[in-house]
Amino acid sequence: MKNILKLIFVVLISFTAKAQIIVIDPGHGYGATTSDNPDGRTATEIETSLEVGLRTKNLIQNSCTSWTVQMTRTTNLNSWISVTQRAQMANNWNADRLLSIHCNAGGGTGTETFYCTDSDTNTPPDIAFAQKIQTDMSTNGSWNNRRCVEDNSFLAYHLGVLKYSSATGCLNEIGFVDSADATKLTSSTWRDTFALSYFNSLKANLNITCSAPMPGSFSLTATPECNGSTSQIKLIWTTSANANSYDIYRNGALYASNVTGNQFLNTYITSGTSYTYSLKAKNATGTTNNSNGTLTATALVCPPGSFTLTATPTCGGTTSTINLSWTVSANATSYDIYRNGNLYASNLTATTFANTYLISAGSTYTYYIKAKNSEGSVINSNGTQTVTAVNCSAKTAVENIEMDSNASKTEIIVSPNPTTGILNLKINDLKNISIEFTLFDSTGKPVDKTQIQSNENDLEHKIDISHLANGMYFAKIKISGQEYIRKIIKQ
Repeated sequence: MKNILKLIFVVLISFTAKAQIIVIDPGHGYGATTSDNPDGRTATEIETSLEVGLRTKNLIQNSCTSWTVQMTRTTNLNSWISVTQRAQMANNWNADRLLSIHCNAGGGTGTETFYCTDSDTNTPPDIAFAQKIQTDMSTNGSWNNRRCVEDNSFLAYHLGVLKYSSATGCLNEIGFVDSADATKLTSSTWRDTFALSYFNSLKANLNITCSAPMPGSFSLTATPECNGSTSQIKLIWTTSANANSYDIYRNGALYASNVTGNQFLNTYITSGTSYTYSLKAKNATGTTNNSNGTLTATALVCPPGSFTLTATPTCGGTTSTINLSWTVSANATSYDIYRNGNLYASNLTATTFANTYLISAGSTYTYYIKAKNSEGSVINSNGTQTVTAVNCSAKTAVENIEMDSNASKTEIIVSPNPTTGILNLKINDLKNISIEFTLFDSTGKPVDKTQIQSNENDLEHKIDISHLANGMYFAKIKISGQEYIRKIIKQ
């Protein structure tokens, strides 16, 4: 019988210790601007005190099921509630703890806490509660620790809610809205920090240990896939009971935090590389559960991406040439060129190709290109291109033989040829005529251009090509609409 009575006594004591009623009083709260708030407070003060209060309430309700939380306001009110009314609300709820949340103004920085012992039998508990709130808030909020005092000058207004309530209570001014403190006060992350600080202070002051229910088990899958030519790994997990967010770890390091959904698409990866993933489910107080350990997934090497091919007939001096060029194909490591349906050149890593071999003027050729990746996947992006080789002989002539009917009257000499760098251009019978000198490489690409004005009857002009690579070039000399071609050898 004694044992039964003893057990009942312990249960009653335990229940009494844990069944706490907490009243949270977000200060001010009427109107959003100074002009329509009887207390002259700003929107930052009104909204911050309310939001931190609501978040503190959620932490308590999600973690300490034996606690009851009441709030003097949960929205911006349409009518003013005086401090004495708030104190009476706390008394009507039989509050064990009353936490009044405010923000400071008027110049300054940091956090401070006030308590009231006027006409109060709770003097030591009030002081201890206020000191705990102040110590934790200054530490957790990284605030300047201003003070923790009883300030009778505040009794008429701020501390009236404490003076007329019978609960152990205090009033905390989180920070100053008219200083650099405002950056923290309006930050969602910092508001979570302030709420967690209040929650832990209440637990410590009441000497109660409580935590949110442990997150439940869940299953994670990691699936490599391709979205077109983009490699990605899709993480999907089942819901963890009691979890309100998830942290994703990749290769042992935190990769994404506070994910609230049940899937995550990891696109910042390298094809063919292996990655390890683990997931932690978190409850309201940060307790975690890693349900099914670590998974390893290897990013796929996806098919080459689309690209565009162009085929252009041109002249490389006297040689008919088909110039092929194409845009880069994502994931491609090389390219194969097909001419007239047959493989013509393989494993090219560049994106240009000059086809001069067995090209006949007037003949038609078809081309297509296959982009290849490291695993052999191929793609032919824009089908077959058909082109006809041009006749370059109509635009060229044998060295030192002119094309026009006045060849016997105009003599053009380019020397020395071969040259190591300086060309001497001599042309007769050219007074007051403009000459255009253009140099092409063997693929038909212009590499040098000079405009020359002849003021004498016979022109002599030096042209420096020492900066060009050794090889064969073709000079096009345009005089009064006539074109003359010379083959130049640079040594």
